[in-house]
Amino acid sequence: MRKITSPKHPNADQIGTEVQYRGEPHRITDVGGGCFTLVRLRDGYAQNVRIAEVNGRR
Repeated sequence: MRKITSPKHPNADQIGTEVQYRGEPHRITDVGGGCFTLVRLRDGYAQNVRIAEVNGRR
């Protein structure tokens, strides 16, 4: 019997990278669907943001 697994998300390689979002440094901690989970480095606040906003395509 063969194990069925979900394919890897196309943006999964960006997890762990630091990005500038709204003028502050954030770290990408998770990806799913069309959103990244960004954690603001200043205070640890997490928020879901569309991948297109982070990667520059609006």
